[in-house]
Amino acid sequence: MPGKKYNNLKLVIAYDGTGYKGWQKTVAGQSIEEALQKSIETVCQHPIELQAASRTDAGVHALGQVVNFLTSKSFEDLSLLPVRFNQLLPSSITVLSCENADDDFHPTISAQGKEYHYFVCLGPLQIPHHRLYSWHCPCRPDIELMRLAAQQLVGYQDFSAFCNFHANSRYSHFEREVASIEIIKIDTNRLCFVVKGHSFLYKMVRNLVGTIINIGQGKIGIDRLPAIIAAKDRKEAGISAPAQGLFLKSIYY
Repeated sequence: MPGKKYNNLKLVIAYDGTGYKGWQKTVAGQSIEEALQKSIETVCQHPIELQAASRTDAGVHALGQVVNFLTSKSFEDLSLLPVRFNQLLPSSITVLSCENADDDFHPTISAQGKEYHYFVCLGPLQIPHHRLYSWHCPCRPDIELMRLAAQQLVGYQDFSAFCNFHANSRYSHFEREVASIEIIKIDTNRLCFVVKGHSFLYKMVRNLVGTIINIGQGKIGIDRLPAIIAAKDRKEAGISAPAQGLFLKSIYY
């Protein structure tokens, strides 16, 4: 409605992506977006549209997803809104915070960087309570070799070889800057890949992790990495790490 004042509200949310078809609404099944939108519309009592910093895939989790929506409603204490939203949400989705954002704030366009964590469990035995939140690799990879490979993937370059294509892909270019890839040994049997960058191509983080693991397992020679990058062909790189090990950790503004 012309002249009507809308508040731009920014939410930080966490979710367990198990059983969901990803962030984005789809006819294929339940999505995070659909569940969150329903709870917000119930509280605000009018239709809303959500924008998200990252459209996470089916099975991917989030610790710090950022979304926004416009509302004509005024709330005296925004710190109470997460409680109201969470009362209407399944236990697998939690609104962590709510605050007013600038009128021009957009969770994707305004983002300066993203951080993803990917968890890997090593060894012949799979720990049951890790199975939905990590990738089980029975064959122990060479961690130092993987760290050397990760260093070659840091920086600004064409990452076509690490991008999966789908019907909605409309990239004008495939150059991206990976700020850092750390491989942290949590304990004897667990690793965490910490990947930071400004933005990422479709499934790029999972494809980077899968390729690094393949190098650590000796399935791909580390000397092949420059040729893989230069080929700009997804078939030349390693496997895609499964969705359940990936967490969207933080969005930086």
